[in-house]
Amino acid sequence: MEIRQLRYFLSAVKLGSLKEAAREHFVTQPAVSVQIKKLEEELGEKLFMRRGKGLVPTQAAAFLVTQAEDVLQRIDQMKHAISGFKEGERGILRLGNIDAASIYVLPSVFREFRQRYPGIDMQVSVADSDTLLARLDDGGIELAIVTLPLAGGAFEAVPIYNDKMVLVADPAHPIATARAGARSLQLVAESGLITYPSQSTTRRLIEKVFIDNGVHLRAAMEMSSPEAIKRLTEVGLGPSILPAKIVEEEVRRGTLIVIPTGRAHFARELGVVYRDEATLSPPARSFLRILTRKYRRAAT
Repeated sequence: MEIRQLRYFLSAVKLGSLKEAAREHFVTQPAVSVQIKKLEEELGEKLFMRRGKGLVPTQAAAFLVTQAEDVLQRIDQMKHAISGFKEGERGILRLGNIDAASIYVLPSVFREFRQRYPGIDMQVSVADSDTLLARLDDGGIELAIVTLPLAGGAFEAVPIYNDKMVLVADPAHPIATARAGARSLQLVAESGLITYPSQSTTRRLIEKVFIDNGVHLRAAMEMSSPEAIKRLTEVGLGPSILPAKIVEEEVRRGTLIVIPTGRAHFARELGVVYRDEATLSPPARSFLRILTRKYRRAAT
């Protein structure tokens, strides 16, 4: 059974004439007759009877009308949905990001995306960079906002945000109360940091700064959540090195203090990562376009 057979059939019923049905579809009358005959053969039922120069639908045709209209309506809806998907107006966006990006990098991007593409559902996974890259590799997500650099070259990576990091502590902690001249990376390392897991990209970047200054970092506690690290630092369990954006409010309130680190600067770069832009779904391409435009503009 072909779609055109149903369309010709409905026109013939509506107009009562094969000739008029052919004219409506810009085809010849024999072409319509052939398709109606094939439809009758497939169904095993006569659909029309001749009455003078016109056609009279049979009972089988009357029953088929409702079914055919329903089928064609569903087909039209499917075409409309696919058209919206191709234009990036419908579908599902599957992405992942580290939790810090959820707090201060992506909210405005999410807002603009939702405003422009309200028909797209968003599925957002929040995890560490390694977990997100694994999900990207197995196809669980299409885009990942992670800490750069990447270990391998399996993915495309576009830097989007330079994330300044600062050493913070509870104002009553010894590292915070030490006189300025006595503060050093060695003292920080000896006090024991609350920091990221040893295998994380951010932890490796922090350790590199210590190593470059001839200091071995001691981790008193390891946690993957920067929000959790911040809370533990805030209650005095130890200093930590966190993104400056994450601790802005606590520093303003005075529950955390930023401790200068001299020439030692801590920072990381966040980037959006994907397999190949050509293979991204329309929703993912639309989100990538908004994300990169925003942060490229912010950097200029």
